[in-house]
Amino acid sequence: MSDINFKTLSREMAGREGLGRSTIMFTIIALIILALIWANWAELDSVTRGEGRIVSSVQNQMVQASEGGVILRRYVSENTIVTKGEVLFEIDPIDASSELNRLTQRLAGLDVKELRLRAEINGSEFSLPSELNARSPMVALTEQSLFVARRAELAGQLAVLAQRLQQRQQDLLSAENSVGTAHRTAGFIEEEIAVVEPLVRDNIAPTTRLLELQRQLEKTRGEWDRGNVGIEQARSSIVELETETENTRANYRLRAMDELNTVVAEQSELIESMPRLEERVSRTVIRAPMKGIVSRLNFRTPGGFVSTGDIVLELVPTGEALIIEAKIMPQDISRIRLDDNVRIRLSAYDSAKYGSVDGRVMQISADAVVDERNQDASHYLVDVAIEGDLYIEETGQPVTFIPGMTATVDVLSGKRTVLEYIWQPIARVKELALRD
Repeated sequence: MSDINFKTLSREMAGREGLGRSTIMFTIIALIILALIWANWAELDSVTRGEGRIVSSVQNQMVQASEGGVILRRYVSENTIVTKGEVLFEIDPIDASSELNRLTQRLAGLDVKELRLRAEINGSEFSLPSELNARSPMVALTEQSLFVARRAELAGQLAVLAQRLQQRQQDLLSAENSVGTAHRTAGFIEEEIAVVEPLVRDNIAPTTRLLELQRQLEKTRGEWDRGNVGIEQARSSIVELETETENTRANYRLRAMDELNTVVAEQSELIESMPRLEERVSRTVIRAPMKGIVSRLNFRTPGGFVSTGDIVLELVPTGEALIIEAKIMPQDISRIRLDDNVRIRLSAYDSAKYGSVDGRVMQISADAVVDERNQDASHYLVDVAIEGDLYIEETGQPVTFIPGMTATVDVLSGKRTVLEYIWQPIARVKELALRD
């Protein structure tokens, strides 16, 4: 009887154990099926992460020195907030000042030379205004000496011509006297011949007397002719000397006029250049082109020399929209699209305590950018617009975003199921497996 009960009990226990195992197996299978159904149905955000920093939507302004010179005074430091037009540096534009002084002296010298040339042209005395003499005393002294020397040279040439003219006038007077004397002598001889000739015919006077008178008459007429020729030569020489005298004076004035034309042309060029140089010299201050914050100073010490075009400081514009400039790895860029939503977590504020800020993808760089620190690495630049605020829990005040703050950005690139999330790494391994 006891044996029968033991066998019956054994069979019952074996049946119960098989039923328990089946129940556990069915439960596990059901859970797996439910998990697969949930994994295929439940969706997760597809996130692409990158690091970035807050920058202005307007690029930082590199403030340059429009003119080279020595720094006289610096009015700003790093992180100084400046307004548009505020003085940043005061400089002494040495190059422009030197050039302006040189042109001013050159123009003053040309003014002195112009007065000297006009005095030579007009034949007047050379006198300088005291102001012009004070502006360029050495040039004034040189031009005065040149005026005296050239006037003396002209006077010497005219004196020689005057002496020659006086000699020709004396020759003319002598020739005229000779002609007059010969004319009178010939008249006397002709009268004497008229008296002697009848006497010779009547043999009262010798024939030799008549021949002597005729010989003297011919000689006198020859002197008369030579005197007339001398008169013509003297008159011609006088005309030539008078013409030469006028030409000497004219050449003196003509040379002065040619020099004056050159001087006036050079004066015009300098006068046109003066306003530009004066404007350059007036740039003794460097002003802020816009409202912003000084982020970097390249020149600090007064007395330092700044060359034309040197960047004296970098200015971060304020009053403009701030954005996040994020760096995305090249292998992740394909998942990012314009207007994708972004979660922004500022490094300066614990996201577990302060939360994150919403954003939106504004722009994606057309090409990868080589990393400045690691030339072998590259990344894409993605501009993210900040579309929310971050509040301080204790005060309830919004956080002030400052250019330069670092941040982590999570670009929400759509949705994918849990099953896809699990399967994709397996698929990648399968894709790359069993390859030589």
